[in-house]
Amino acid sequence: MAACPQVPDAVYVTSPDYYGNFADIAGLAKLCRMAGIPLLVDNAHGAYLRFLSPSRHPMDLGADLCCDSAHKTLPVLTGGAYLHIAKSAPPAFSARAKSMMALFASTSPSYLILQSLDACNRILSEHFGEKLAETARRLAEIRAQFAEAGFLFVGEEPLKLTLLSRNAGFTGLEVAQILRDLHIEPEMAEPDAVVLMVSPWNTAADFMKLSAAAEFFKNHRRAAIPHEEQFIHEPLAAALPMREARLSPCQLVSVEKAEGRICAEELCTCQPSVPIAAPGEILNENVIKICRRYSIFTINVVK
Repeated sequence: MAACPQVPDAVYVTSPDYYGNFADIAGLAKLCRMAGIPLLVDNAHGAYLRFLSPSRHPMDLGADLCCDSAHKTLPVLTGGAYLHIAKSAPPAFSARAKSMMALFASTSPSYLILQSLDACNRILSEHFGEKLAETARRLAEIRAQFAEAGFLFVGEEPLKLTLLSRNAGFTGLEVAQILRDLHIEPEMAEPDAVVLMVSPWNTAADFMKLSAAAEFFKNHRRAAIPHEEQFIHEPLAAALPMREARLSPCQLVSVEKAEGRICAEELCTCQPSVPIAAPGEILNENVIKICRRYSIFTINVVK
């Protein structure tokens, strides 16, 4: 008889992700309650979700613990964040939260960040939900204009616009450069997609720039570009334990010279993401192809 799989101590998810996709937090929370395990959510890009109507914040959808990066979508200095602990969470979560955070926190906290969090509270109390709704409405109009230009989309986050560009005849990197020429700085660009983020502090002029960009692409639409080869990332062979590889002397080499070498640090495209390779794993031809695709030109390898 096959052994039953081990039940995890907790379920961890990222929602929304970098492209604006949402996990079914309410459904996951229900399943976790049935299994008697807590649900932990990385809500780095979704601090503002609490102020939508209805709220889409993980804590309102049943999460037991959730972290928000306040500086990503709220007017807070870089480094400002929130840790939310639900009353339904295991008692140890709240009882030991401060002592556990002390493992990573500085003994010299930034009072500027703390003050910015306090200042943000005042802003959030001043019709912030209404401002969010208006911003989301404006972005929905922009989305429709890019759709007319042939773009496809992923994600449903209301303040994020993730453009899939190949259907309109452009690579994501080409779109990003054109946007920069039009004085619009993307949040992130890769071969297939461009991510744009807006906030209630974007002006009418900012949205006019986005509208003009959509009109440009509509007038310069090209034949669709076939999608490139999709890489199936197979597990890599490990030559060293992760800790040993991470602490070993290393050197930076070009991707062309990295095949067959031992990875010395986490190899990622952008955070949060699953690493292409972890310390101690042997880099193969497939890893090199992925690196080239995502414009990774150098890799740290064990000497």
